[in-house]
Amino acid sequence: MPYCTLVEFEWSGEFGRDQFEDLMTQAAAPNQDATGRLSRIVGVDDAGARIIEVWRSSGDARAFGERSAPQLATSPVPPPTRVFGFETTEYVVSES
Repeated sequence: MPYCTLVEFEWSGEFGRDQFEDLMTQAAAPNQDATGRLSRIVGVDDAGARIIEVWRSSGDARAFGERSAPQLATSPVPPPTRVFGFETTEYVVSES
C-alpha cells in the first residue's frame, strides 16, 4: 500500500526561503537513492516549506530516511517543525 510522508519547515532568522531553495536546487541533482519513491512535491510560502512524498511502502520511506540521515546531520537545514507519515487509502495520478 502506498505511504505518504509530510515534512514541514518554518522560516527563522537563520534559515529562510532563499537558503531552502538553494538546498533544494542542489538536492535536485541525481544524488539520492530514492528507491520506491513514486512522487515528490515541494512547496514554499511566506511561512515555510513542505515536502510531500508518496512511497511504494512505509519500508521504502523508512529506508530512505535511514540512508539520508548522515547527510542531513551535517546539513545546514534545521530540524523540521513537523514530520508525519500515513498509509494512503487512495493515490491517483492523472494524465495531462
